[in-house]
Amino acid sequence: MNSLERAAKRKLQAEKILNELQLIQKWNTVGDCYIVGSVAYDLIVTPDIDIETFCKEPNPQIIMSKLALLTLNKNVVELKYRDYTSTDFNGHYFKLIYQFEGIDWNIDMWLFSNNRSGALSRDLLEFMKDNLTEETRKAILDIKESLLKLNEKYSSIFIYQAVLEFGVRNIDDFLEWTKNHNTTVPFHWQPNTIYTNK
Repeated sequence: MNSLERAAKRKLQAEKILNELQLIQKWNTVGDCYIVGSVAYDLIVTPDIDIETFCKEPNPQIIMSKLALLTLNKNVVELKYRDYTSTDFNGHYFKLIYQFEGIDWNIDMWLFSNNRSGALSRDLLEFMKDNLTEETRKAILDIKESLLKLNEKYSSIFIYQAVLEFGVRNIDDFLEWTKNHNTTVPFHWQPNTIYTNK
């Protein structure tokens, strides 16, 4: 099984979790919900799901009352909330851990104001879906898997940038690329829209 096949298998698992917990439906009751990150792009290596939701006046209590009911599910083993509105993230953060077939899935959920500016995964959705090909998707997955084996940690956004904007295709070139590029979060990548893999 290659990295593309492993990612496809994890995507099915992520969809099952989202359906069982009805997370998209819950978040849509408070704002506009987006599945972002690796699940949105079919680039899952580690068991993570990322959600961003936007509304006019964010009220974490409303969604927390809905998420709290999920603790009745025996597979939900953790639920956390943190207020990041006074930081660069400028949002409300919720974390849920769900055990699926013996594996802990980390579900990161953000609640933002419609007026929030700065780094948002939602803003990359169209670009990523338009520019990812089988070649670049495999390169990203291979780099992610290699970093995991090396116990090296980089936000996925930098891998996407390196592959899609700078033509990086393997782990050695990526590690070399990081020596001369910003790899500090939060980071607002604004892709060169002229660049395309197609």
